[in-house]
Amino acid sequence: MRRTTLQLVLGVVALDAVAIGIYYLVDMAHQVRQTQIVFVSVWTAATAITVAFLLRRVRVARRL
Repeated sequence: MRRTTLQLVLGVVALDAVAIGIYYLVDMAHQVRQTQIVFVSVWTAATAITVAFLLRRVRVARRL
Protein backbone atom coordinates (compact mmCIF):
# COMPACT_ATOMS: atom_id res chain seq x y z
CA MET A 1 0.00 0.00 0.00
CA ARG A 2 2.89 2.36 0.66
CA ARG A 3 4.08 1.95 -2.90
CA THR A 4 0.70 2.79 -4.41
CA THR A 5 0.31 5.78 -2.09
CA LEU A 6 3.74 6.99 -3.13
CA GLN A 7 2.73 6.55 -6.78
CA LEU A 8 -0.35 8.69 -6.10
CA VAL A 9 1.68 11.48 -4.56
CA LEU A 10 4.41 11.33 -7.21
CA GLY A 11 1.82 11.25 -9.98
CA VAL A 12 0.23 14.46 -8.77
CA VAL A 13 3.62 16.10 -8.19
CA ALA A 14 4.78 15.11 -11.70
CA LEU A 15 1.57 16.40 -13.28
CA ASP A 16 1.87 19.69 -11.40
CA ALA A 17 5.54 20.03 -12.38
CA VAL A 18 4.65 19.59 -16.05
CA ALA A 19 1.72 22.02 -15.80
CA ILE A 20 3.82 24.64 -14.02
CA GLY A 21 6.56 24.21 -16.62
CA ILE A 22 4.07 24.75 -19.43
CA TYR A 23 2.62 27.74 -17.55
CA TYR A 24 5.98 29.49 -17.51
CA LEU A 25 7.04 28.24 -20.95
CA VAL A 26 4.04 29.87 -22.66
CA ASP A 27 4.08 32.87 -20.29
CA MET A 28 0.53 32.17 -19.19
CA ALA A 29 0.46 35.16 -16.81
CA HIS A 30 0.43 37.46 -19.84
CA GLN A 31 -2.09 35.52 -21.91
CA VAL A 32 -5.71 36.48 -22.46
CA ARG A 33 -7.95 35.76 -19.46
CA GLN A 34 -9.97 33.18 -21.40
CA THR A 35 -6.79 31.26 -22.24
CA GLN A 36 -5.80 31.26 -18.57
CA ILE A 37 -9.21 29.91 -17.58
CA VAL A 38 -9.01 27.09 -20.14
CA PHE A 39 -5.47 26.21 -19.02
CA VAL A 40 -6.45 26.02 -15.35
CA SER A 41 -9.59 24.04 -16.21
CA VAL A 42 -7.62 21.45 -18.16
CA TRP A 43 -5.01 21.29 -15.40
CA THR A 44 -7.70 20.76 -12.77
CA ALA A 45 -9.45 18.08 -14.83
CA ALA A 46 -6.16 16.27 -15.46
CA THR A 47 -5.39 16.36 -11.74
CA ALA A 48 -8.83 15.00 -10.86
CA ILE A 49 -8.52 12.17 -13.39
CA THR A 50 -5.03 11.31 -12.18
CA VAL A 51 -6.11 11.27 -8.54
CA ALA A 52 -9.22 9.19 -9.30
CA PHE A 53 -7.22 6.62 -11.25
CA LEU A 54 -4.37 6.33 -8.75
CA LEU A 55 -6.64 6.46 -5.71
CA ARG A 56 -8.50 3.46 -7.08
CA ARG A 57 -5.18 1.59 -7.06
CA VAL A 58 -4.59 2.62 -3.44
CA ARG A 59 -8.03 1.33 -2.46
CA VAL A 60 -7.40 -2.00 -4.17
CA ALA A 61 -4.00 -2.32 -2.47
CA ARG A 62 -5.61 -1.48 0.86
CA ARG A 63 -8.03 -4.42 0.55
CA LEU A 64 -5.21 -6.92 0.09
